[in-house]
Amino acid sequence: MIISIETSTSDLSLTLLNKDSVINHISVPFKCGLSEIIVPTIKMFLLNNSISLSDVSFLAVGCGPGSFTGIRSIISTALGIKISNSHIKSIGINSLAGLAMSALYEAKILKLKYIISSIDSKNNDIFLQLFQINDIRDVSLPFLTISNVETIKIEKLHSYFVINNLFLKDVLYFGHHSNLAKKMINNLNISKNSIQHPDSLGVGKLASCIIMNNISTKKTTFAFDNFKPIYVRSAQINLK
Repeated sequence: MIISIETSTSDLSLTLLNKDSVINHISVPFKCGLSEIIVPTIKMFLLNNSISLSDVSFLAVGCGPGSFTGIRSIISTALGIKISNSHIKSIGINSLAGLAMSALYEAKILKLKYIISSIDSKNNDIFLQLFQINDIRDVSLPFLTISNVETIKIEKLHSYFVINNLFLKDVLYFGHHSNLAKKMINNLNISKNSIQHPDSLGVGKLASCIIMNNISTKKTTFAFDNFKPIYVRSAQINLK
């Protein structure tokens, strides 16, 4: 079994999967005290599904970018779980790639070529990354990374399309500020998914795809065999 965890934004999200089948998924909003609720929430989640950590083979974690507090807290917890349960294998997932996985089916239905994932940076801008959907003949990886993680103002989104030589008809925009992006760029395809922020469901499905297809994480730029934090930029310290 795989348990995936995501806390890159304002929710603690957990998903339990058996191979590629989703068994259960929960999302718990939090404002503060994340480090205090992570472990009890995981324990209760496992208990409610009548399993223990001894039944878990893989622990998949969304490693950011996103909230510094969320990333630090979940990686510390995940490392603690690993130390106490040596049989569990670890897989870290770029949260923007997890977002792209959540939008993959929709993008394929629309016959689009690219997905742009965006996450709120909490600093009046967004974390952004571009993914190209893999050709249907190659099912090993669902998509390929086309760009590095960038931080831009939403007002610069049109320039992002120009720099990356993108046509609007080929792209699905998914994530933070989707509706604002639609207002700024006519004919932009935006996802209709009700969840537009990093979630353990996408992280879990992407991890499952990698595991089920025996793909080495070294062949990707969005998955790791350890819990590698993706911070993009340094934490800001408020001095008073």
